[in-house]
Amino acid sequence: MSRCFARLVLGIVLAVAVLNVPAAVTAPSAEAACRPALKSLTLARSSVAGGSSTTATIRLTCRTPRRAKVQLWASTGIRVPAYVYVAGGRSTRVVTVRTSPTTVRSSGRIKAVYRQVVRRATLVRTATPCYPTPVPTAVALPAYVHAGQRATGTVTLDCVAKTSLAVSLTSSSSWVTVPGTLTVQAGRRTASFTAATKAPATGTLPAFNVTIRATRNRKSAARVMQVRPEIRSFRLGDRFTVNEPVLTPEGSDGWVRGTLRITLDHPAPPGGLDVKGSIVPEGGTWTDVRIDLDSYPPDSRVTDHLTITDSADNVLVDADFTYIVHPAP
Repeated sequence: MSRCFARLVLGIVLAVAVLNVPAAVTAPSAEAACRPALKSLTLARSSVAGGSSTTATIRLTCRTPRRAKVQLWASTGIRVPAYVYVAGGRSTRVVTVRTSPTTVRSSGRIKAVYRQVVRRATLVRTATPCYPTPVPTAVALPAYVHAGQRATGTVTLDCVAKTSLAVSLTSSSSWVTVPGTLTVQAGRRTASFTAATKAPATGTLPAFNVTIRATRNRKSAARVMQVRPEIRSFRLGDRFTVNEPVLTPEGSDGWVRGTLRITLDHPAPPGGLDVKGSIVPEGGTWTDVRIDLDSYPPDSRVTDHLTITDSADNVLVDADFTYIVHPAP
């Protein structure tokens, strides 16, 4: 009887002990239950200038109960440690990613490996400013200039020159000349140059665009400038235009009469011009001339002769010309 009673008491004591054991002892923790795996590899910045740094974050699926070794690999031009540890009780690790300077834009990859799980990230390296030496990034010029005038341009480098640097200059037109070489002084980032435009000896140069390009180390910057007709007085070889006048019968003699407007492509010089007997004052560009015809031309075309002289009696124009006329309605 005493043995049975002893066994009964022992059973009751053990049951109470089991009921009073803490849950943390009887059940495994979440960390202990999780077997961490590599979840992701992310970059703080997906694009950096060559020679600069960024960071990468390694993330596990859960907190690791003990430190976890993650292997790393990167493309040429990108540097990461061969491996890093995620500390026990942590699920992330931040790694510094360094890059090498470059003259061209390039793309590389970073790889993390843990327990045969691989995660990758892509990093773009843009051209390194001032590497290996400063290069032109901009050319400034006026929007337009008239033929025969000069324009001042400025070349800007991507950073300050540590020593004096030579920049090559070219022009796309033989009517615009620039220095072949421009020197940017040490401690400066810009330098100015003169673009000289030429005007034809006779006639008028029509408007055109010219490209001025600055080049160094195979890197270049360019600017387009418009060259407009020169501003000058009318001279030998210049042109003129006429309108298409309306002829009206006047009087009883059967003649038809009208007014012909002659327009010069440049203003009259000091002293004015004599245009077919009509005076165009200095700075003027047109005059009206009286037309008297004994009959209306059957083909509506009139051939005439035009003489233009300056105040010194120099003949600037002496030529025949044809124009169209119209009958009065």
